Amino acid sequence: MFARILVAIDDVSQIQDALDLVKDVAVAGRSEVRALHLRLREVSGFHWYSRETPSEASLVTEAATFELRMAGLAAGGGVRNVPVDRVAEAILAEAKAFDADLIVLGRPARGELLTRLLGSVTLRVIRRSSCPVLVAQHRDGSADKAISSDASAHGN
Repeated sequence: MFARILVAIDDVSQIQDALDLVKDVAVAGRSEVRALHLRLREVSGFHWYSRETPSEASLVTEAATFELRMAGLAAGGGVRNVPVDRVAEAILAEAKAFDADLIVLGRPARGELLTRLLGSVTLRVIRRSSCPVLVAQHRDGSADKAISSDASAHGN
């Protein structure tokens, strides 16, 4: 049983898959869930900018928190502004601050080719996490619905 679960939602399209996975592994009355949305920021010239407004980012977290609470789970959430190249570090820092027993990530945004060329937030979190990580897959009727990683199997 996981008492403290961090679910990191990077994109609005990932919400349902990640939350369904959280609802499958969480136990009502015993699990506390924190929904984390990262508002990515980039530098252009001398200014930081984000592709979404603060209210759009807040809406993602509020929708996730509402759905988790409707499922009977103790849930809260938050938005963090993070540079686009520090996403994995922000997720791991939040997990450590929350003292998470499990990290749930939305499905990877990049395909295999782009992952090989540019790297993957999902892989960095799995490799560096001190707790188990579950990665939600898009539900298209396939039998496999999650990729799991146990940090202890990696020698962490």
